[in-house]
Amino acid sequence: MADTVLITGASSGLGLEFARIFASRGCDLILTARSEEKLREIASELSIDRSIHIDVIRADLSTDDGAQQLYEDVRALGRNIDQFVNNAGAGKAADTVDIDPAVLKALLHLDVTSYAMLCRLIGADMVRQGHGKILNVSSTTAFFPDPHFNIYGPSKAFVMSLTEAMKGELRGTGVSVTALCPGPVSTNWAVNAGKSYPAIAADPAKVAMAGYRAMQAGRLYVIPGIGTAVGTFFLTLLPRSLRVAVGAWWQDRMIRKGK
Repeated sequence: MADTVLITGASSGLGLEFARIFASRGCDLILTARSEEKLREIASELSIDRSIHIDVIRADLSTDDGAQQLYEDVRALGRNIDQFVNNAGAGKAADTVDIDPAVLKALLHLDVTSYAMLCRLIGADMVRQGHGKILNVSSTTAFFPDPHFNIYGPSKAFVMSLTEAMKGELRGTGVSVTALCPGPVSTNWAVNAGKSYPAIAADPAKVAMAGYRAMQAGRLYVIPGIGTAVGTFFLTLLPRSLRVAVGAWWQDRMIRKGK
């Protein structure tokens, strides 16, 4: 029997690439995002010439009860989740002291609370069924400061730390948890967030495939791309104060170019 895979943020970017990967491997899908119309178009595209079942659920994980509502909608389908790609997320170029408090609250729900709640709810179901795989989409910003971008960098550090904690908790349960930590990726995400693409932006299809392989292998985390992995490693060796300065220079440059 084919695995059933839940993917959040599946209407574009990495989420869409994950949907393509799992569909090509004959998995049944539950796709979620805020745009039901886009999800239905994707479901139609992916199901052509394939004997797979695809459900779509409109979900807004930036709201107070978004994660709980999504979980209830998934349970109403009567399908057990074998693999979960915890991907939905967003950022906004703005200093922490300047960002609109309502926007900050929505980002906290989307990038922190929903990640944790969905890991809690879906992870518990996986433990009860004795198997499952979770992929949390983090970022290289989990490893060094991310000035001028308020909650995004800290949220990805949280996702990485959550993944590490769950890895220790889930030993012997048959459930694995992995963090995908890409650098810049060539999707609309950066433009929507208010910064430009650097020349080194990675192909989202390759990033998603690296995450997929690490997930199937049960690895703790993966940083796609040798150059990105090596660069991240050396940045973590710098003193924290110097990491802050480098991060501020880089983000300021990307945000100015994105305006």
